[in-house]
Amino acid sequence: MQLPDGITDLNELAYITSRKLANEHGEKTGSVLLWRKKSDEVFHYTLKCPHCGSEQASRALFNRRPYRVECYSCKKSVVIEKLAK
Repeated sequence: MQLPDGITDLNELAYITSRKLANEHGEKTGSVLLWRKKSDEVFHYTLKCPHCGSEQASRALFNRRPYRVECYSCKKSVVIEKLAK
């Protein structure tokens, strides 16, 4: 996994995940890289929407899981599911 821009050491991070995301047909056409620094409450992410294919980068404050972001282009909610144990 490639580290996000500006991050030189994984020890700087409290959370990081890189996942493939499925569209409504179950095809994994999207992806997300989501991370949060130890010194920050806000998450940063890069997203390729599984529904429309548009790419975006932004920040978000999540209150609970599963994390959700909205695609700026198609306005669909993209769920970042909790990984199974």
